[in-house]
Amino acid sequence: MKPSVSLQESGVSGGARALASLTTTELAAALRERHVSAVEVLDAFLARARQLNPALNAVVTWDEAQARKRAEAADAALARGELWGPLHGVPFTVKDTFSTQGLRTTSAHPALAEYVPARDATVVARLKAAGAILFGKTNLPPFAGDFQTDGPLWGRANNPHDLGRTPGGSSGGAAAAVAAGLTPFEVGSDIGGSIRQPAHYCGIVGIKPTEHRVSTFGHIPDAPDGPRHVRHMACAGPLARSVADLRLILSLIEGADPLAPEVPPVAPVGAAKPRALKGLRLAWADTLGPFQADRETRELLQRFTAAARAAGAVVEQALPPGQDFADLVEVWGLMEGGEVGAPLPPPVREAYQQQFLPFERDLLAKAIVQGTRLDMTGYGAAQTRRDAHIARLEAFLSGWDAWLVPVAMTAAPVHTPFGTPVEVDGVPRDYLEAFGGFTCLFNATGGPVVVLPMGRTPAGLPVGVQLVGRRWADGALLDVAEALLPLGGGVRWPPAFTP
Repeated sequence: MKPSVSLQESGVSGGARALASLTTTELAAALRERHVSAVEVLDAFLARARQLNPALNAVVTWDEAQARKRAEAADAALARGELWGPLHGVPFTVKDTFSTQGLRTTSAHPALAEYVPARDATVVARLKAAGAILFGKTNLPPFAGDFQTDGPLWGRANNPHDLGRTPGGSSGGAAAAVAAGLTPFEVGSDIGGSIRQPAHYCGIVGIKPTEHRVSTFGHIPDAPDGPRHVRHMACAGPLARSVADLRLILSLIEGADPLAPEVPPVAPVGAAKPRALKGLRLAWADTLGPFQADRETRELLQRFTAAARAAGAVVEQALPPGQDFADLVEVWGLMEGGEVGAPLPPPVREAYQQQFLPFERDLLAKAIVQGTRLDMTGYGAAQTRRDAHIARLEAFLSGWDAWLVPVAMTAAPVHTPFGTPVEVDGVPRDYLEAFGGFTCLFNATGGPVVVLPMGRTPAGLPVGVQLVGRRWADGALLDVAEALLPLGGGVRWPPAFTP
């Protein structure tokens, strides 16, 4: 077995490394208190990127000139006593599915290689309004259509813990950039696990908010300036290195959007309400219907839940009574195919179907293809099945503060060609099931899910856990996540670097 390949950061100054080690919340406070300037912070992240991004290929588009002008303006404003918002002067990158005014937005597809939007996606506009400074866009598979990050336009992104392994997808560049300290935080998107699975593979934290809590206006694969077909299950949410960062960023991007009328007014996620481990009620499971995690993941989950029990939490292995996870996967695939694939022009739809047809046994692939063939009656029937699953899961979750389940069947696999089976405890498992079986279930049910690191494999790879909560209880779930994060060692930074 070849040794893992890790990043070298010998060319990064100690000052830049120290600034890049701060969480978003810490950086924002340091900037407000004028302990450091926005220009210095931007330079610190750019210095790391120059040294480390060539190996990662996480950031694919830069906006250094405009970011520097904005950072200089941020410093001048603060000197005058003006505060733009909670993220005044904090630099950030965003997944290249989100439209950015005046800055190339490709969704990693060659057809959009030169597309420059006239307006920002809602989440980007809200972060800028809070004072944040956009300086780059991160890598993804074409149209966010894979659980790994690779494609003909931008090439392959690599995992900072081991460059021979995937950072996941579709927010793989985003997770790798946060984990490696190229950016303080990111905003990714998630219709089947695309925030949670990369957070798990890269050893950081992320949240898929409740469906429709955050606007996805300006998110591609919906055609730029065209009809909005993807209106269910798809979520936008932050990836970061602390739970406090998740809360802060979510509080800034959530809420009603006139450009996306399906997003309702919501009670703000609010300030943290510290929870003690003692008295928390936690359910857990390592197998959900046809999906079972590998031995290493199961052992880490059992160790993690045992530590919570030892700290005074009530912990019980439990499943929602009567929940048919195979049926829930099919509902997810029908809706995914119905909203993403069915509206495509016939030749494009056929190509979309063809990529999944060879996976004869893969539950997710078969359901997606079926979804592309639905009429409105069939789509309505899938929604009705979905309603029953949501009601069943919500009833179960009403008795727990969180339900802990695996994120994927394994830690980050080596880079794997699309559709190639993934080995799980020596047994080949279908590609989509191995990468996304555990995550797509909770897009179908729509509630919030936080991913935390819960430990490492003997090879040193991070392994995360999904904390599943009740719909619209995002703030309460973040409170639980904050209490549990230390049990898994927190977010270790930097990952696998040799100073």
